[in-house]
Amino acid sequence: MTKNNKFLTQFRTDSESIGFVFMKTYSSWHTNIKNCLKKQSITHPQFIVLATLAYLSQRPDEITQVILSNKTNIDVMTISQILENLEKKDYIKRSCSIKDSRAKSIQLTQKGLNKANETVPLVEQIDKDFFSILQDDKEQFMKMLLTLLKNNMEG
Repeated sequence: MTKNNKFLTQFRTDSESIGFVFMKTYSSWHTNIKNCLKKQSITHPQFIVLATLAYLSQRPDEITQVILSNKTNIDVMTISQILENLEKKDYIKRSCSIKDSRAKSIQLTQKGLNKANETVPLVEQIDKDFFSILQDDKEQFMKMLLTLLKNNMEG
């Protein structure tokens, strides 16, 4: 690199960049989650969809891929691929929607509910341990995350 080539950043160090620090923090948390779920033979995206489906299944409403996509903020095509893998593991079953013949209705199987009940407490413990350093600031941090999420959602 020559002397005329400068790195164009407003920060003197990487630790001054909120985006970079956020990415490093997320990466550390995500590594913990992935390592835990790998031992349970499920990927993090599969876990997200399975846990969301378990949550939504507590209500009598029909659950479709579009509903799962909207709830998880994962695009519909990716949701479809994840559901294919969950169906192969017999965690879910798909059938034609009673409301829309073009849509698929998603149901959690007993095996899927068992897997959700097995993995959710593990992930919740990782969250508890990871964020415990925040102590009294945890509620404020959650409010800040929700504000960021609300104000930066696509569509």
